[in-house]
Amino acid sequence: MKTRNKIFIGVGIVALLVVGFYVIFPFYLVGPPLPLFSLKNGDVSNHEVVIEIFDLHNKSIFKEKLELDPKEEICYPRPFLFNFLWLKECTLKVTVDNKITKIYKTDVYPWKKFCISVAKDPVSGEIRISIGAVVV
Repeated sequence: MKTRNKIFIGVGIVALLVVGFYVIFPFYLVGPPLPLFSLKNGDVSNHEVVIEIFDLHNKSIFKEKLELDPKEEICYPRPFLFNFLWLKECTLKVTVDNKITKIYKTDVYPWKKFCISVAKDPVSGEIRISIGAVVV
């Protein structure tokens, strides 16, 4: 009986070490996760921005509606579950004022932040959306 308990304890310790290596070690090496996105309004008027993330099967996994004042910048924190999810082949959809939409095919993981900028084109006067990514 004592040998059996020692085996279970040994297996438990090894399992904890393996899980710790794959879950905790990357955070130790790279640091804390980045915010999910930063959103900047480079325009002189207010805008309503809807940001949505779809998974591989086109199912919405994140949706947030934000009101931006002129020249305002928002850094949106990463939801807790997104700290541990690595989503391949996702779609980031940004809609401004229910009129203009931009779609960005990407992947999502803890050390990738999306930089979204909304600005008025000085020549045409149209609103344009710029999406980029910062990776650590």
